[in-house]
Amino acid sequence: MSTDSNPLLQHLFLLLKLLELAKLDAKATTLLPHGGELIPAPANAFGDPVFIQAADPSKGCSLCTMHLVNEVVTYVTSGVTVPAPISPSASMELVWHGEFDRLFGQYYPHTWYLIPTFLAPNDRWRVFKDSAKVRFSCGECGHGWTSMKGRVIFWFNLNYAANAGYVLFKLYGQQCQKCNNGKFEHAMWYPEEVVKVIGNVYNRVGQIFYGFVRPPLRIDRRQGKPRNQHNAELCQACKEGLCKEEWTFS
Repeated sequence: MSTDSNPLLQHLFLLLKLLELAKLDAKATTLLPHGGELIPAPANAFGDPVFIQAADPSKGCSLCTMHLVNEVVTYVTSGVTVPAPISPSASMELVWHGEFDRLFGQYYPHTWYLIPTFLAPNDRWRVFKDSAKVRFSCGECGHGWTSMKGRVIFWFNLNYAANAGYVLFKLYGQQCQKCNNGKFEHAMWYPEEVVKVIGNVYNRVGQIFYGFVRPPLRIDRRQGKPRNQHNAELCQACKEGLCKEEWTFS
């Protein structure tokens, strides 16, 4: 049967073609929410593959933009993309990427990409570690708690040949004190804390690549007093030796 005289078959054929073109190589592609376009991750830019993995608390607590494939864009038979309902996790991702785009868009003509990762790249990348007040909620028992030692690590580098820069980041989790099940829960970040750490890494990038002279470093945190003291035995960042210093830059 020819598809020329059947609009439905034409739509199905077009959809199959789109899906074929959109097959993801999880080792080399990621989806950024701005524009919803697939872009290559820096697999070969610096000779150090970066793998975008599904969110797995046992491996780490980074946000995973791959989830946005089903949360932000829905494909219909006409080939048009329409917004889909945004889940809370996707909303948090949009805060991160929205603030990142607002600041890093000023680094024209270079295009900068924010990419979650569980793996540290090689030593050619600069490193910036930051801290914030965050909240956790146990997926097993529902117990909630806040921490003044929410941890994020950024790795960044600029590929001048491609006019593209990459900021990799990893968010660290904590275990529930009541359950003590060994599972690191994902941190829930307050929007103002996201704005703070993105601004800090923006200034560090500006210092290295754009001639910023002693840019400011925000060390304030959202007000609050956690009920319990920080427990290093339940902190993923502490277990990796990353909680001793609040802010580091190398």
